[in-house]
Amino acid sequence: MAKRKPNKPFKDWQAEEVEQTFGIQRLRSLPLLEEIKKIKLPENHELRQNLEKYRLEAFDFIESWNEDEYKFIFISPFFKLVDFTSAYYKVFTQRPLSVKYDNDTKITSGNVEFMLAKGRQIPQKPHFFLNEYKPEKNRENDPLGQLLIAMVAAQKLNQDDKPIYGVYVNGRNWFFVVLDGKNYATSNPYVVTSEDIFDLFAVLLFFKQEMEILYREI
Repeated sequence: MAKRKPNKPFKDWQAEEVEQTFGIQRLRSLPLLEEIKKIKLPENHELRQNLEKYRLEAFDFIESWNEDEYKFIFISPFFKLVDFTSAYYKVFTQRPLSVKYDNDTKITSGNVEFMLAKGRQIPQKPHFFLNEYKPEKNRENDPLGQLLIAMVAAQKLNQDDKPIYGVYVNGRNWFFVVLDGKNYATSNPYVVTSEDIFDLFAVLLFFKQEMEILYREI
C-alpha cells in the first residue's frame, strides 16, 4: 500500500506553485480591480479623522511592530471601523481550512487569519480573506502564495461560480486579490502610511457591500 502524502501547510506555498498545481493563471488585471481604482473616500467622510490617526501611528511605528503588534494595534481597529457585521455573513478568525488535490491523494491545510463566511459557529462558503499580517521586516515566505492557496481551497470547497476576494499585507503595503474561475489578479499596493489609507478604507467598504449582495444570493 502506497504511503499517504503528508499534509502541506498553506504557509509553504508559493504563488507560482499554486498556479501550476491548480491550473490557474495570473492576469495583469481583472474588471473588478479596474473598478476599485476609481473608488475614493469622500472628503467629508465622518471617519477621516480616525483614519488619519491610524495613518500617523503606522508612519511612526510600522517598522518596529512585530506581527502580533501590527494585528492588535493597527489591523484589528482598522477593520473594526469598516464594521464587517451582517445578518448574512460573519467574521471568522484563525479557523482551519483544508482541501484535497492531485486527484485527492494530497491535502493542504492551514489556519486562515480572517475570513467572511456564512454560519454562526462553523464557517461555510468563505468568499473574502485576509490571510497575511506580515510586518515590515519579515519576509520568510510568499504572502501572495499563502493567501492564494487559501482562496483556491475555498473555491474548490464552495463549489459555486462566485469569485473569491482576498487581501494580503506586507508591512505598509496592502494588496487586493481577485480569483475568478481559473484567473486571478492583484492590485497595486495601497500604502497605509500615505494618503492611500483613505482609498483602502473606501475599497473595504465597497467589498463589505459586495459581500452583503453575494451572501443574500447563496
